Amino acid sequence: MHSAQIEKQSEEEDHIHYHGVDKAQQHISVKDALDRFLSEISPMRSEIVKLSNSLGRVSSVDIKSRLNIPRYDRSTRDGYAIKVINDLLTPGSKFRIIGEVRIGRKVKRSVNGGEAVQVATGSFLPFGANAVVMKEYAEVEENGSALVIKKEVRAGDNILHAGEDIEKGSAVLLRGTTIHPHHIALLALIGAKRIQVFRRPRVAFFSTGDELVDINTSTRNPGEKTLDINRPFIESMTRELGALPIDLGIAKDDFQTIRKKIKKGLSFDALILSAGSSVGERDFVARAAESIKGVKTLVHGVAMRPSSPTGLALYKGKPFIMLPGFPTSMIVSFFVFARAAIMKLSGSPAIFPHSIKARLESDFEGREGITHFLRLRVEVRADGKYFAKIVKPTEAQYSSWLKEANGIGVLDQSKSSLKVGDILNVYLIGDVLQFDATKNKSYL
Repeated sequence: MHSAQIEKQSEEEDHIHYHGVDKAQQHISVKDALDRFLSEISPMRSEIVKLSNSLGRVSSVDIKSRLNIPRYDRSTRDGYAIKVINDLLTPGSKFRIIGEVRIGRKVKRSVNGGEAVQVATGSFLPFGANAVVMKEYAEVEENGSALVIKKEVRAGDNILHAGEDIEKGSAVLLRGTTIHPHHIALLALIGAKRIQVFRRPRVAFFSTGDELVDINTSTRNPGEKTLDINRPFIESMTRELGALPIDLGIAKDDFQTIRKKIKKGLSFDALILSAGSSVGERDFVARAAESIKGVKTLVHGVAMRPSSPTGLALYKGKPFIMLPGFPTSMIVSFFVFARAAIMKLSGSPAIFPHSIKARLESDFEGREGITHFLRLRVEVRADGKYFAKIVKPTEAQYSSWLKEANGIGVLDQSKSSLKVGDILNVYLIGDVLQFDATKNKSYL
């Protein structure tokens, strides 16, 4: 065989090695690839932000309260603050009303035995008071100057003691908590004006390929060119995860162009590129990456379908992810690897999305030794149980599943097939549909 023929055959075998399902079985498992990759990534440094700018950020420290909440003993009912002697007062006990404490007013009174002060829900208690008689069980007499209790009262009734809700020095938010609106209310309650959070990772990304055109600059009819949909997805997904997307555009299939763009991308906190991750005649990504000092390739080829030609690398601790070019493969690979890397950088412990259990309503034949990621239409029935149908066609070159699927199911590499009725782990990527059996329709 001539040397040129041998070289061409070698290229074809390499191409199959990264694209073919049979060869994918020889690749590293999804779990091992993730473990190897994530173990090398550390969260971003901390920064201080105003409370008003902390929504969606991840706390980098345990946030502790500097205050007791409430700061002083407080009434939990409208009624009368009294001093209970010997821990219990019986119905018929009489008190002299000596004043009132309104909500938000500083307490200037003390209560002794046999005295009562009118309070409202939320009022601070006068000094000496250790119980509140609800107004429903207090009968006012003598033109409002006295009251008689109609129900027994114990010391501590209807009082929220200082620090009973939140104790000074206690942690109110743990490190790694993503701050939601109700957390904003909590932090305002304890007077936290500034919050220490992880810095948002700056995630650079670009696509490669002579065939690609930017949707924002292309003509109405791109002709033989292909609209680049990968970058819009990566940008929106990165933004949804709380990171800062940096769009580096499209690189043509040229070694120096790709190398230059990789070097620029590696100046940020993470780099994601799509296409060019398989070995073929016009693949310059692997060579360009390897030519840059400090780039450490961990994985090139994962035992998964779709997305087997995924590449994972590091540069000075920064994740560098090479996604396949087909949109379906790119999306699945991003969901599995890029999402996890961004969450790890962001300091969030929620590296993997929450999964549900769904009963499958379709058969599926796969290959043992490969983790399959199935695009699913998930519905919840009246009994609260989830059901899922595989969206077809299942081949990676089809993108029509994007209009219908709301979940991605995972068939572990230890199994080769699924039958109707099997239970599957599903990660939701959209709103779950509510199925109405009476109308045989699904609704949001």
